[in-house]
Amino acid sequence: MKLFETLDTVHIGTLTLGGLLSTAVLLVICVIVRKLLMKLVDRAFKKSRLEASIKGFLRAAIGVALWILVVLIVADKLGIPTTSLVAVVSVASLALSLSVQNILTNLFSGMTILSTHPFSAGDWVDIGGTAGTVASVGLFYTIIKMPDGREVHIPNSTVADSKVENFTAHETRRIDLDISASYDDSTEAVKGAIYKAIGMTEGLVATPDPIVAVKEYGDSAITYMVLVWAETPKFFGAKCALTENLRKAFEEDGVRMTYPHLNVHFDK
Repeated sequence: MKLFETLDTVHIGTLTLGGLLSTAVLLVICVIVRKLLMKLVDRAFKKSRLEASIKGFLRAAIGVALWILVVLIVADKLGIPTTSLVAVVSVASLALSLSVQNILTNLFSGMTILSTHPFSAGDWVDIGGTAGTVASVGLFYTIIKMPDGREVHIPNSTVADSKVENFTAHETRRIDLDISASYDDSTEAVKGAIYKAIGMTEGLVATPDPIVAVKEYGDSAITYMVLVWAETPKFFGAKCALTENLRKAFEEDGVRMTYPHLNVHFDK
């Protein structure tokens, strides 16, 4: 105690040596407490199911906030008016937020996407008319790999505001086809040929049951509706194979595929 009383008599400008020493001790304590709090934060994040990018952003934000708190505590100990410091920090934060408004919008949209999981890397999606495979989901951009090899970077704010169709969210996906056949062929014969084509196609699943039914009577043909389910990874291959097998089965069973035509009859 006498040592601090002695140091308080030594002045460095408007500060005393004892005050500087006690401030240094307080700073060390604050730094130690901050490290302990960050360890608790890391431990909590390890148990959480948040994405790694969100964890990194939140950890950085908490770290900065704790440093600001340490600065305010030390400044108050040194006799610096903290009210003015808080005002400066607030004004700086407002100016920064206005200047990077779009970046912050994309950031929070990215956090929303990563936490709600409407899609994941590897999914085939359609986002506002852009269809392709999700390459990665970041805090600012969602990267879509197009079928022709192009790579599209979509701002997360656009993703959050758009309609998102995820075609690979489930293990199976339905193939919808419309097949036309001649009025001269019986419904049973046409359905038999369609079911034969379904049986020839790999990648299709038996459950749910395929649906084959008359959809409409057109001007020159009857349209049949074909609904059958396929394994999602094999969807495109199965759809193409089924389309080819339908023609093959129709030819083998003597069922005629038709196209728009007009029959003209002349009276003698």
